[in-house]
Amino acid sequence: MADHHRTRPADPTTTANANRDPSMVPVFTTEMYEAAFSTQGSHPMGGVAMARTLEEARQQLADMLIFADPTAPATAEIIAFHRGSPVEDYDGTAGDIFHKVNAGTPGRTVIARPITTGTGER
Repeated sequence: MADHHRTRPADPTTTANANRDPSMVPVFTTEMYEAAFSTQGSHPMGGVAMARTLEEARQQLADMLIFADPTAPATAEIIAFHRGSPVEDYDGTAGDIFHKVNAGTPGRTVIARPITTGTGER
């Protein structure tokens, strides 16, 4: 750890480098979305996932909702960090929200199935 201590004097050009032209600073245009949900009932669940596109956020939300009881009261939200506000709000049952999210992404292969009762019946 001795190499962390500097014996040289401070570089006076550091301040000059910090005050550089803002047009030369790279701008990152990467969007980030957060998909989150929570359910209520006898087996409450919740989940959060990050995504780079709105379509990916919908996919993540639907993938998480597959494991929830489709009849459980639920809320879900997709938030865009670049806007700092919700992009999509959902309210209803987990099954309803799943179908709303699926409607926004045609061609999906994930299908919601009812939770079994343990006797093999659905």
